[in-house]
Amino acid sequence: MDTNLRFSMLNRDLPGAKERTAKDPEIAREIKYYEENFSKVETVDDLLNDYRLYNFMMKTMGLEDMAYAKGMVRKVLVEGTDDSGALANTLKDKRFKELAEAFPFNKDGTIKGKFDWESEGLDPRMVLWSNTPGEEVDDVDRLAEYFTLKMPRDVIFTTQILADPALYEVITVAFDVPEEIINGPKSERIDWFDENIDIEALKKPSELKDTIAKYRDNLEIREADRTKGIVEQYIQVSFEEGEGEQNEGVRLALNFQRTGGNITSAYEILGSPALYQVVRTVLGMSESMVGTDIDNQAAVINEKFDIKKFQDPEEVDKFVKKFVILYDAQNGIGTAPSVQLFASNPGVGIPENVLTAVNALKFGG
Repeated sequence: MDTNLRFSMLNRDLPGAKERTAKDPEIAREIKYYEENFSKVETVDDLLNDYRLYNFMMKTMGLEDMAYAKGMVRKVLVEGTDDSGALANTLKDKRFKELAEAFPFNKDGTIKGKFDWESEGLDPRMVLWSNTPGEEVDDVDRLAEYFTLKMPRDVIFTTQILADPALYEVITVAFDVPEEIINGPKSERIDWFDENIDIEALKKPSELKDTIAKYRDNLEIREADRTKGIVEQYIQVSFEEGEGEQNEGVRLALNFQRTGGNITSAYEILGSPALYQVVRTVLGMSESMVGTDIDNQAAVINEKFDIKKFQDPEEVDKFVKKFVILYDAQNGIGTAPSVQLFASNPGVGIPENVLTAVNALKFGG
C-alpha cells in the first residue's frame, strides 16, 4: 500500500489505531513495567542501570538511536534545563531538552520530587521531629508532619514561607501556585502569597488538615497526569515505529504530523533526522547538501520556507500531504529516487498527475 493511501487511512481513526498498538502484548508488558517500577527510581543511575526503564525512556523521547550514549544522557538529565549553559540547552537536537524536561533530576543525581532534608532554610527541630529514628519515612508523610508542626508554631510572615523549602513545597502544591510565580521574582511571589493565602487562617487545625489533604491529592493528580502523558507518548512512538516497519514514509509523516507544530527554527529541523528528511523532500533540497555546513543548510531552508508557518496546523497538514505524495513518487520510479526528485528539472520521471497534486498544495503567505 502506498504512503499516501496508508497515511490517509490511518488519519480516519488515529485513536483506534493507537489503541490497537497499546494492546500489543509486548508493548503492554513494557508499559506495565514502567508504571510499576519508575516510582522506585531515586537516582539517575537507578534509571540508567535498569535496562527496561532506560530503553522505555529513550524510545518514548524518540532517542532510541542514542541509547548507546549513556554518559551524555546522564549529563543531560542531571544538568536539566534551568541553566542556559546546560548541555540540553546547547544541543541543536531538541529531543534532549524534551528528555530533560520529561524526566527531571536534581544536579546531585537524585530524582526531582525526592525532598532534600539537608536544604538550607529548614528548621532543624522540625527536621528532627518529623522523622522517626530507625525508619525510612516517606517524603510526603514527613513534609506533611513538618508543615503541621511548623506553621502554627512559628510562621507569621510570607517571607518565612518562601525561605523554608518544606513549607514552600507543601503550599505551592496544595494551592496550585502557577509555575510563572514559583519561578518568578521574589517580589511577585510575595505579592501572590499575600493575595491568595491567609497565614493566620492557615494555622487553624481544620485548615492545616485541609491543606495537607489538598497537598496529597494534588501530588497524586500530578503524578498520574505525568505517567499518563509518558505512556501515551510511548504508545504514539510505538505506533509510528510499527507503521515504519511496513513503510518508512508513513512513519516519517506521522512523526511530522505530531511534532511539526513545535518547530521554531531551521536548526531544530537539522537536529532531527526524521524532520530533516521530510523537509528536505518537500523543499527539494539536494542530497549533496547532507553533511555540509549546517548554517548554510539552515539558510537554504529559511529561504525556501517560512518556519513560522508551522505554527498553523493547516500549514503542517499541507506540508505532510505534500511529503507523502512526493515520497511515493520518488520511491515508485525505476531510477534512483534522489536523482529523479532533486534533478534540475523536477518534472523528470514524476508523473504529471503527481506534480499537479503537489502543486495544488499551496502554502500560506
